[in-house]
Amino acid sequence: MDALSERIARIEDALALNLPDNVDSRWIARVAGGDCPEARPEWADSFLEPGRELLRRGGKRWRPLVTVLTCEALGGGRAGDILTPLTEIPHNGSLIVDDIEDASITRRGGPAIHTVYGEDLAINMGNLMYFLPTLVLEHTDFSKDLLSVITTEWLAVMRRLHLGQGYDILWHRNAELYPDEGAYLRMCRFKTGSLASLAAKLGVRAASARVPDLREGKADILAEELGRVWENLGTGFQILDDVQNLSSGIPGKDKGDDIVEGKKSLPVILHAAEHPDDIPVLTRLFSEAAEKAPQGDWTPVKEAIALLSDSGSINAAREKGRALLGEGRSELESRLPEGEGRELLVSLVDAFREKMI
Repeated sequence: MDALSERIARIEDALALNLPDNVDSRWIARVAGGDCPEARPEWADSFLEPGRELLRRGGKRWRPLVTVLTCEALGGGRAGDILTPLTEIPHNGSLIVDDIEDASITRRGGPAIHTVYGEDLAINMGNLMYFLPTLVLEHTDFSKDLLSVITTEWLAVMRRLHLGQGYDILWHRNAELYPDEGAYLRMCRFKTGSLASLAAKLGVRAASARVPDLREGKADILAEELGRVWENLGTGFQILDDVQNLSSGIPGKDKGDDIVEGKKSLPVILHAAEHPDDIPVLTRLFSEAAEKAPQGDWTPVKEAIALLSDSGSINAAREKGRALLGEGRSELESRLPEGEGRELLVSLVDAFREKMI
């Protein structure tokens, strides 16, 4: 087992503590905050299955890895492991809800969760997954003051996630609305960068519980610095994800489904800014893709991708994403001490840059 696989196995163990394969009355009591003898565990197992299935399909798990490796790099050992559900479970919950909002039909190589279990159970499970990982806060040996800080940072990110998603939805619901690059980057910082930022902050907070040198305000400064670095890295990752959607395609999804969903990703925004006369063409292709692709005709999607590719907009977006990752990589090397934790974090960023993860 290589170094990252060993840590991912620990992360999976932490996720299973929050959302086990089978729940019992004790688990329900933990979630509900009190004994509930009338709550039937077997019924709960049925409506929890949508979340379990998505987690079983895998995922990159890079957010919890950021927490684990940041904590290790700062000398905190495995203290960050228990906090990893605070980013990974809400991320998966957001995917369930996002697929409903976008009318997506595939996710991680299988049918979108709502198409299997129905929208009602999917929405409920997605929402539960935002809050479920707070269980970890009740099972640490961290001080009350530290837990208060972690809770405040987690709540801020939950708000930012939904702000980002709101902007994204608004833009793709309004076919003629094309945001500028600055607005797009802000949306990405809310929607993707905020969870990445929280992942780093959690690693710092966990390390501060074990490393005296990180106390007395030092942890606050480092958490803000590394949080900013990983917000930029998360934003760069999102840009490259958008690029991959329109170029090689993302494993487990249909190539170009962002066009079908009407998403104003960075390649689209850059093209519209440089070629405003093409905006009516893009708007038409978005509309035709939404109508025809579900029927099996992906011609409008291919035409839109060709337009963006020929103009150089896809490549320009790729370079912007890679530049953000390059800057973040350098900052990680300058802000973290030498060691395996730092080297593995840098390897994650390198994998992002090459879209190998």
